[in-house]
Amino acid sequence: MYWETAISAPEAPTAALQKLLDVLADAECVNDAGEPTALLNEAERWGVPLRQTAEGLQLEYPHAPLSRPEIAAVANIPEAQIRILPACASTNSAMLDSDANPGICLAESQWAGRGRRARHWSSPFGRHLAMSYGWTQAASINPALTLVAGLGVFQVLQKRISGLWIKWPNDIWIAGEKLGGLLLEARRLPSGQNRLVLGLGLNVHDDPSLPDTATSLAQQQLNLSRSHLAGQIIRRWQDDFVRFDRDGLEPFLPFWNEAAAPMMRQIVQISDARGHYPAEVLGIGGDGRLQVQEPDKAPVWLSAGDVSLRPLAS
Repeated sequence: MYWETAISAPEAPTAALQKLLDVLADAECVNDAGEPTALLNEAERWGVPLRQTAEGLQLEYPHAPLSRPEIAAVANIPEAQIRILPACASTNSAMLDSDANPGICLAESQWAGRGRRARHWSSPFGRHLAMSYGWTQAASINPALTLVAGLGVFQVLQKRISGLWIKWPNDIWIAGEKLGGLLLEARRLPSGQNRLVLGLGLNVHDDPSLPDTATSLAQQQLNLSRSHLAGQIIRRWQDDFVRFDRDGLEPFLPFWNEAAAPMMRQIVQISDARGHYPAEVLGIGGDGRLQVQEPDKAPVWLSAGDVSLRPLAS
């Protein structure tokens, strides 16, 4: 998942470092990088494990690098649909600007990933899954698709991890700690169609920079290949999105009630334009809205774009 970066300036790596990383996406090393010392120093500041070797500048991966062949084989899609970047501002931004239909973009690291409510995040090199799935369609965005996508991740992992659950509308938790999150974005094209992009950040390997409120699969003693995991999620999404497009959210509601069980009939803290207040979670509707009830008040329906909620400490 993406976490707040400690870097305050500059806001992005220099063009020289970004160009080098783009080249290293297709080459194991670069031996004509201009001023290697400056690039090495800058890469260190950004947490990119760039190393000088006898052959030239290379990336030193802390874990197995993302693999297009492995992702494609598990997802049962052509390799040509997959793009892997050593580093980028945001995989969602990369996919919104792409015309691949469908297309998948993954990054070893991000410096300006986006979350709900205009939050910005970073993700350290080679440790987590930062992935965006993009496609073009005539219909406008349906926010409930985020719930279906979260259920897909839940179904891939649920038999391997105890305490896994989904917090409406877009977060994946293990007990009281956050494992990952999703963000669905759209852009209107000149053709009149809509470019949709679904982003996923999932904590996979050990990461000392994770806050105490977060966890990773490795911390849960689950060691997985990021590429294999990405392929499984993509394959699940493709099947589920077809069903969602045909039948809507209704067929997924029983699965969602299971995945969100720790939150159902519980008191949570709601945050919206009114401030912060407690309410009981009653359920979810066929349009993806959440029904809650404040003490001594009638139930109301909440839309994902309006509010956020957190479980209250027990």
